[in-house]
Amino acid sequence: MLLFPIPDQGQMPDVKVLTKGSVKRVGDGWIAVPNTILITDEKRRILVDPGNHPNLLDILEVRSIWPEEIDTIFLTHTHLDHTLNTKLFPDAIIIDSHWIYEGTKMSPHNRTIPGTKIEIISTPGHSQDHASLIVPTSNGKTAICGDLFWWEDDKEQRTDYSSLLFLEDPFAVDRDRLLTSRRTLLRIADRFIPGHGETFTVTD
Repeated sequence: MLLFPIPDQGQMPDVKVLTKGSVKRVGDGWIAVPNTILITDEKRRILVDPGNHPNLLDILEVRSIWPEEIDTIFLTHTHLDHTLNTKLFPDAIIIDSHWIYEGTKMSPHNRTIPGTKIEIISTPGHSQDHASLIVPTSNGKTAICGDLFWWEDDKEQRTDYSSLLFLEDPFAVDRDRLLTSRRTLLRIADRFIPGHGETFTVTD
């Protein structure tokens, strides 16, 4: 019996941030925890970037959600701070920028989360395999954009268009592609959930 209510057929997806993403420098290293997001869409429960939070199962349990009720994991990219908790959900299918993984089976997707209208957008730059989700909600289109945008804890989160476009990313593998990906996503969505930092809208 499912204790966590799922929207009725045809209802817009519900998006909730379960863990707040943060990043800070410690000596010559980093401590990083990503935003982990739960999307409830018709009969699917989709966990985006299960991350590395040590208490993720407890956070889900507070909402009366059990690991076996998560049927889909979406990974924006494969950096370990975004993926380590994937092992907690052995029954879920796993989706990334190009593939659906079901046990040992691997098959391409059609740029949507199966059975939903949630779009998968390739957004390389931070990493070559990076992808974002565009979720239609009652408040417009929400972009779950992983580390396409992220801020250190002690940095001001400026959300005007120019600051977002040229936000520094010391981990970017391809700055030109990162800029193109940012331009693309900023044109599409109304609200943005970054990999680390607060949900934002573009201020100008």
